[in-house]
Amino acid sequence: MAQLIIMDGPGVGATFELSTQNILGTSAKCQIRLQGKNIAEEHAKIVQRNNVFLIFPMIPGGLQVNSQLVRQERKLNHGDMITLGEVMLLYGEEAAPQAQEPEEVMEPEEEDAGKERSIIKSRQRYFKNPEAAVQSLGETKHAIHFMEVLLKVSNAIMSKLELKELLSHLLDIIFENLPADRGTIFLMDPKANKLWPMASKKRDDVQTASTKLMASRTIIKEVLESKEGILTKDAMEDARFQMGLSIVAQQIHAALCVPLVGKNDEVLGIIHIDSTRSDRVFTDDHLRLVTGIAMQSSLAIENALLVQQLGEKKRIEQELTIASNIQQELLPKVIPQVEGIEVYGFMKPAKEVGGDYYDFVTNEGNTELYICIGDVSGKGVPAGLVMVMARCFFRPLIMSCQNTKVLLEELNKLLVADTRKDMFMSMLVIKWDAKKKSLVWTGAGHEHLILYHSKTKKSEAIRAGGIVLGMTKQAEKFFVEQELHLEPGDSIILYTDGVTECQNPQNKMLELPNLLKLTEKYGHLSAQEICTSIFSELQRFMGNAAQYDDITLVGIKRKS
Repeated sequence: MAQLIIMDGPGVGATFELSTQNILGTSAKCQIRLQGKNIAEEHAKIVQRNNVFLIFPMIPGGLQVNSQLVRQERKLNHGDMITLGEVMLLYGEEAAPQAQEPEEVMEPEEEDAGKERSIIKSRQRYFKNPEAAVQSLGETKHAIHFMEVLLKVSNAIMSKLELKELLSHLLDIIFENLPADRGTIFLMDPKANKLWPMASKKRDDVQTASTKLMASRTIIKEVLESKEGILTKDAMEDARFQMGLSIVAQQIHAALCVPLVGKNDEVLGIIHIDSTRSDRVFTDDHLRLVTGIAMQSSLAIENALLVQQLGEKKRIEQELTIASNIQQELLPKVIPQVEGIEVYGFMKPAKEVGGDYYDFVTNEGNTELYICIGDVSGKGVPAGLVMVMARCFFRPLIMSCQNTKVLLEELNKLLVADTRKDMFMSMLVIKWDAKKKSLVWTGAGHEHLILYHSKTKKSEAIRAGGIVLGMTKQAEKFFVEQELHLEPGDSIILYTDGVTECQNPQNKMLELPNLLKLTEKYGHLSAQEICTSIFSELQRFMGNAAQYDDITLVGIKRKS
């Protein structure tokens, strides 16, 4: 997926996902509608062609990419900066998805799928209860023997607590009582919608050229869709199956495939057995027996899976709790005391692990204070890892960088080198010099600074500017260190977008104008009281609505 992010100009922070055809301009007909001076109704066009995105101007002289005028079609690369009038947009691409694991079940050629279905000899609907299974098996020639087999299955279920051990023992029972040469029990992964082999068995005297699991996807798909057990004919004796068919390639004379169906009619997996010798074939009675075994073991398998999932869930919860504790430990434990200024910070992650970050770092003489706030794209563990990485880079850079601008330039280089394409981080760094009574700052695509003027009791929003960290190596020209004068009693509020984008039960966001009003309401208080009071207002605003993003507030107060 490719996207554009407004980095400067009206609508800063807005993100647009690119489709195949994208027109940029002020017209309501544009897929990417922009506001600002010197932007035409249809200003530029971005199209996807051969898996790349190309941009070209729709008016002369009105489009720049990386500060170079674009007169004709140009390919966009991750990290390119696009300028249209007073609006600057960042072009970004998500990391390519990881290749999926190869399927382990052999798949037939598409033209052979119909042929494989045509060798189905018998079908058997799954048994919903033991009574139906007993009645069906009681009608077979080997009723007494089959009841003994079901008793063995019951004993196995009672004695085997480990799921894999149970499945392996079920195959042993099947092989003892059916002429099977090979067998596999697959279980369904509902998240991936995939079958995974959990137990396999092969007779010692069976030799095959293929190293793949012996099963036909066509037959398996039929079983999954119909929830019916299937018994196949002998494909090896049919002249139609002599070229390229997976059943023939695997030397399958007969196959039997039965679904494992849970209590809510959900397919948990399948039992698949086959024979590679013409003198070892399956009958309809065998199909009924394996269907009965599947019915009897499905509940035990379902319960074992549930216990396994609960155990895994508990393990994950414990690990997330540990990760959350580690992350909280990385936040400032002590509020620094520096002449002329007071600070306070607060973070409430939306999940156990968050991507927001704030920090206070002083120099050895306690005459300089660095104040930082940041927000990693995304949520959860990936964002939290980038947050920890940025924190590990940030503190040492303070010792070696001469100002906030250079600090962000160096931090950007490190994050570009060590993070994925689709992970980036906004940041704002402020430096207070107690000797000079001066405050300077540099923004990296972060939210506004909110300045509260104690004399007028009014607040103003100051755009942070810059470009987010981790997107492009050529970011130096976007970082600008600026000075901000604070009168005694003035305050600065820093925040992440979880503050302005928090929602009430009616799905209405707080938004920047209301945050400015809250700052005016509480700006006369101490730095800590400003943050805690605003957060209390956020909680009242959200009510019982869910918190979708991390919430971080940092207060800065110039002492009187």
